[in-house]
Amino acid sequence: MKSIDEIMAIYSARSRVNDSAKGRMRELRDYYNGDVIVPLPELNSDEQSAVANLLAQGLDQTAMRIASTSPDIFCPPTDTRTKRARDNASIRRRALFGWWENSRMDLQLSKRARHLIGYATTCAQLRFNAKLGCPEWHLRDPLTAYPAQMLGVDDLRPRDIIFAYERSLAWCKQQYPEAARRFAAEGKADLDQGIELIEYIDNEEQVLIGSRAPIPTTMFSRPDEENAGIVIELERTPNPLGQVPVVCAQRISLDNAQGQFDGILGMYQMQARLMALEVIAVQKGVFPDTYLVGRAGETPQIVNPADGLTGEVGVVRGGDLRDMQMQPGYMTNPAIDRLERAQRLTAGIPQEFGGESTSNIRTGRRGDAVLSAVVDFTVQEAQRIMARSLQEENKVAIDMAKAYAGNRPRSFYVSTKNVKGRVDYRPNENFDSTDNVVSYSHPGADINNLVIGGGQRVGMGTMSKHSFMAIDPLVDDPEFEHDTVIGEQLEQALLSSVQQQAAEGIIPPADLARIMDLVTNDQMELAGAVEKVQKEAQERQAEMVDPLAPEAQPGLALPGMGAESMPAEPLPGDEAMAPSLEELIGAL
Repeated sequence: MKSIDEIMAIYSARSRVNDSAKGRMRELRDYYNGDVIVPLPELNSDEQSAVANLLAQGLDQTAMRIASTSPDIFCPPTDTRTKRARDNASIRRRALFGWWENSRMDLQLSKRARHLIGYATTCAQLRFNAKLGCPEWHLRDPLTAYPAQMLGVDDLRPRDIIFAYERSLAWCKQQYPEAARRFAAEGKADLDQGIELIEYIDNEEQVLIGSRAPIPTTMFSRPDEENAGIVIELERTPNPLGQVPVVCAQRISLDNAQGQFDGILGMYQMQARLMALEVIAVQKGVFPDTYLVGRAGETPQIVNPADGLTGEVGVVRGGDLRDMQMQPGYMTNPAIDRLERAQRLTAGIPQEFGGESTSNIRTGRRGDAVLSAVVDFTVQEAQRIMARSLQEENKVAIDMAKAYAGNRPRSFYVSTKNVKGRVDYRPNENFDSTDNVVSYSHPGADINNLVIGGGQRVGMGTMSKHSFMAIDPLVDDPEFEHDTVIGEQLEQALLSSVQQQAAEGIIPPADLARIMDLVTNDQMELAGAVEKVQKEAQERQAEMVDPLAPEAQPGLALPGMGAESMPAEPLPGDEAMAPSLEELIGAL
């Protein structure tokens, strides 16, 4: 167990080490939100940047492509020879999908993709929901995360981690009233006052500390000395899991973690500054400054100032009024354009992200090739990192379910693609392994490229239609969709057969009209209507002929032909009689 002083010392040391990285993250966050400060006295303090926010555009577009397809989970059985092991593997897979669904993993992946691309890291914490009886994923802000040193991209599990964030005194008063009274008693009782929370997690325990003490190099502004010096332990709970329930994945880089857009921050600042200077020059050209210039030997004086609103005429003495014209420099716009191009090249932001198309690309195929070369590999690498992180998180979730739920039975409904239905499990009984593999069906492909690439493989015969339906994000239930497609094909074949027999006069117009009436009035489907009309025709036939005659036997009459149009006996040369509708349906 670590004391409060030990935890605060660890936090202080990690804050100093990560100060530059956190500063870069905050700068990127501000630029993403459009909070760019241009230090020019001619500008209003609340004036925003007038340049295109390429950072936000590139970050959002790349992240949306990463999260446009969902990963799949494969759980291998511990023993492929036994049915129990295979069933447990299936239950484990369905349970994991159910936990993902409960945690709204689809939305979390969109946010995590932005963290990974922008901050170069993503951090997920798992907590056990006692009410639902299952683990839950909680996305943590990398700005607030201070994990222990991690060795390479394969090291996803820190030995301990600190989360530092800020809450108001009002929040603290609601959650921890006794601590709030101490904070308020020894300082100004302002409910909006910020209280820094230090959350420490290791293999043994979880500790929550509230602080109003000045800790060096933290990300928060410190209170004055009058309100300083208060550190209170709010919570301390044991960790029955025996491991840190936090997984931190990092973007691959040469040395230190680098976000995709770290290299354009200075360019964006310079572009915003140049654009602000151009705006100032344009304003002075529209509203020029007027100076009173004295004549030789005379002292200039403004006798009566002019007022354009009231029509007051200005009177000057001993001088002349002159407007100072100012025009933007001719190199300003080319410099702004070069900076924009440099940003696109550095961060890999194609013009297509903004709905533009370059003039030298004359075909859509060529444009897709350029866009693919810029984006696909970034998306592919990010999806592989996300898959590796989710795989490790699934292991933690399984261990957490066994540690907190044990032998208690759990049951819930799963509506995720490919695993729809109810799942029942006992963690200690059914989770015989934590092995799982998370993968994207086609890493690097967004939803559009996935559909196109899958369709091409089906056309080439290298992938079955059923396998493609399983990875198609637009197909929610592959089994249902497969059965529906087969049914539509059979219905089309039946319709073609009915049309052909109607054209040949085999089906009387009255029976054809009856089929049309049943179908168009939404009484039944085509197959049911054909079968019903066939039975009605057979009944009419049986009433009009001798019951013992062959013509009265079901299935012997011509398809759809009533007894009124049925010959009494076969004519010579008609040995090859057309099949009945029942036989046709049976053949289909």
